[in-house]
Formats: sequence, C-alpha cells, structure tokens
Amino acid sequence: MNFNFDWNYVSAGAPYVTISELGIGFNTPAIALLKNPEEVIVGFDEEKLAIGVKDAQGMEDVKPYKFYSRLNHGWIRIGCKDFVKYLSKISGIQFSPAKKYIAQLDEEKKVLYITLKDGKEDNEDADT
Repeated sequence: MNFNFDWNYVSAGAPYVTISELGIGFNTPAIALLKNPEEVIVGFDEEKLAIGVKDAQGMEDVKPYKFYSRLNHGWIRIGCKDFVKYLSKISGIQFSPAKKYIAQLDEEKKVLYITLKDGKEDNEDADT
C-alpha cells in the first residue's frame, strides 16, 4: 500500500474559517488547502449564504486581498467589518463572539468555501 501521510495533520486540526466582527480569519490547514497564495479573491453567494475564497492569480477586474504574507501565528485575517455587518443582518447570525466554520475545498474550481446555513445550528464559538 502506498500512503502519503501528512504527519502534522492531526495536530494542526481541521481547516477553519472564523468570522468575527472584524473580518474573516483562516487557520493554517485552511491556508494550506488554498496552497498558500500570495493574494486571494473573496466571493459571496447570498442565496446559499456561502463565502468562497480562491487564489487571485490570473483573475482580472476583481479586488485581490493580500494573503500569505499576512500570516501571523498560524492565522491570516482579512479585514472586512462592513461585509460582516451585512452578513450578520441577512443571516441573523451574530459574530460576537467569533464563529468558526469547517472549510471545504471545491477541487474542480479550486475554491475554499464555507456555508453559513450548514453550520448555523452546530457551530461553536471560536477560540480566536
């Protein structure tokens, strides 16, 4: 049998995206799923209450956000207070204290995403 074990996977934990009043945070496993891009773009599907993030490389006419260079203690935060206020209003979810969601990767589209509807009932408050 041929395995490709990641020996840091269990200690690093699940790939989390955390939403707080200040913005959106990504832990090390979530960052690694995106393959550590220097810049990302952030999208929102209002109907599905989903936030998607992908590498900004090759994307034109979309505002990129600095990403990997902002790594601090294993986390990256994108500041977007106004968006979080809007998100709170339309979803009915308060992001104080911060909420964390397990991120998933759409392999085909190379998009890391969370869906607020899926995590609303069993979401727990974030540690960071």
